[in-house]
Amino acid sequence: MLGGGALGCAIAYMLARRKLAPLVVDYAGPGREFPAPVAVSVWDHAEPAETGAFGLESAGHFPHLQDQIGPIGYLRTGGMVPAGTLEEAAAGEALARTQASAGLPVRWLSREEALQREPALAPDVCGATYSPHDGVVNPLLLTRRLSAAARRLGATFLYHAGHVVVSAQARWVSMRGAREHVEARRVIVASGEWLAELDRQLGLGLPARATGGYVITTEALPPLVRHRLPGVRQQSRGEVILDQAGGEAVDCTAATRAMREAAMAATKLVPALRDVRVLHAWPWRATLPADTLPLLGKVEEGIFVAVPHAPGVTLVPLLAQAAAAIAVDGRVPEGLQRWEPRRARPAAVVGGALPRKDSPKDP
Repeated sequence: MLGGGALGCAIAYMLARRKLAPLVVDYAGPGREFPAPVAVSVWDHAEPAETGAFGLESAGHFPHLQDQIGPIGYLRTGGMVPAGTLEEAAAGEALARTQASAGLPVRWLSREEALQREPALAPDVCGATYSPHDGVVNPLLLTRRLSAAARRLGATFLYHAGHVVVSAQARWVSMRGAREHVEARRVIVASGEWLAELDRQLGLGLPARATGGYVITTEALPPLVRHRLPGVRQQSRGEVILDQAGGEAVDCTAATRAMREAAMAATKLVPALRDVRVLHAWPWRATLPADTLPLLGKVEEGIFVAVPHAPGVTLVPLLAQAAAAIAVDGRVPEGLQRWEPRRARPAAVVGGALPRKDSPKDP
């Protein structure tokens, strides 16, 4: 396994439950990706209904997973996307009807209904789309509990491996780090960062895009925000998390502007946040598939990939189960064929083979 974040640990756990002994390699430590609890978003305005249906299925696994491995901070809060103008309200209401007709638990709330459910909203909202199945989870807890559960079942973790050179041989894949040299018949790439790195080393031809944003934490407040709102959610201890996605700014001026925009958007949505003190702010970066779908399946003989289409952990349970089934049983679960990773490969690469060296060893 290449990638020791939440998804890599979840895949290792699923494989270990199948009586296998996976090895997870990562250049850093566990649970580093997210500085704060993140959303389990069943659906998104920018995603098709099909993706939302898989998000709903995956989110349904979190309660059972929490029963298996211990508390992970999962809480179903419900999610709302308020409309600030009449045009946004018309679009949101139409979208809610479309999503509901596709079987998603989404509906439109009038202004009065939205304010009744979420009194902290600005009083001039024009309504909101609403799903009762959205929630939050603590990714650090999730990653650590998954890795601990996988270890108890026989998995091994090589964290802080540093730069790892991967080479595809005749019947095995070699991974050579600063301290370890590992040879494996099957490797699962469970991280967008590793996907980009392997593309540089092996020429997989799977285009990826870089994205990023900022996470801001306020001082602890009395209960204020009940639901997951766009860029706003409150932790159980009272801190409010504000996040701003998009952009690759790295200089101080651009970073300050991006964080100010996140705070302004949050205070426009929830006016009570205007005078709240900010305690911490972190940048985050992620590497994702270039299109709007996850990557899941075999790239070449012995090399598999499982990378979500968006930051966050919503699809972790579903992708982990599917990746384990593909690696062990050689089958793609029903309905996930569109996530085939070779769809994104250049025409010259599809149908070909990566150059592999003949190995003098008999693995």
